[in-house]
Amino acid sequence: MDRLEQAYVASPLLFWLLASVLAYGVGTNLFWQVRSRDVRLVPGFDLLVQAARFLFYLGVPYLALGGWPRDSFQGLLSLKDMGFVGLSFDWPVTRWLEAVALGLGLGLAALILLVIAWRYAVRGSEGVPLVFAPQPWWALLVDGLYYGVHWAFYRGAIAVLRDDVYAGVFLGLALVYLEWSLSPIWRQGWRTSSRAAGQWLRAALALVAALSFLLTRNLWVCLGVHWGLELTFWYLGRAGTRSAEPRDSQAL
Repeated sequence: MDRLEQAYVASPLLFWLLASVLAYGVGTNLFWQVRSRDVRLVPGFDLLVQAARFLFYLGVPYLALGGWPRDSFQGLLSLKDMGFVGLSFDWPVTRWLEAVALGLGLGLAALILLVIAWRYAVRGSEGVPLVFAPQPWWALLVDGLYYGVHWAFYRGAIAVLRDDVYAGVFLGLALVYLEWSLSPIWRQGWRTSSRAAGQWLRAALALVAALSFLLTRNLWVCLGVHWGLELTFWYLGRAGTRSAEPRDSQAL
């Protein structure tokens, strides 16, 4: 026990990372077990799940930044480590414009590549439309915020631990993929036609977000790129559903 305490004192961020991954794995597996069995869910279960998601995706980074029980913004990470920047001496208007331009360029390149991949996937689907699970646009923005902050926490924590931004970006991305592999919901999603497109897009967006941060060091730009791509493919998915309806009617 003393060795564990000494290890925590020497590198507390590592424990936060491991605890976060463990919490995700346990939480998703528990949710899977409850959903897969014929269990009568308590009233307000969905609200409880959304509260748990909020606490996990935003609460853990907040605590690492210096929330309770530490003083505000005096924690293990700084806002800058995660890419929360504003207009300042280090971030004048010129640097903001440069970051936005880099983000737009990367976002456009990613959009072109993803649309090409999407078109090839549609052709290879043999008439089965590729669609995304129906969600309101504001839910996509909320999820994008959750994922963006969560990924930034992993990137920032590893960058501080290794004193290397490149290690933070790519090892943080690997940790995200590892975390997802622990979830039976994520693994099952690849085998479910109605969810596979969403799985593919989220995995691609994690890579785009990592590259965006590597180029810009600005989480707001990363979120903008993420939201732009997410909403674009959300509309493509809806268009694919509508375009598939006449073909179904003709087949009948």
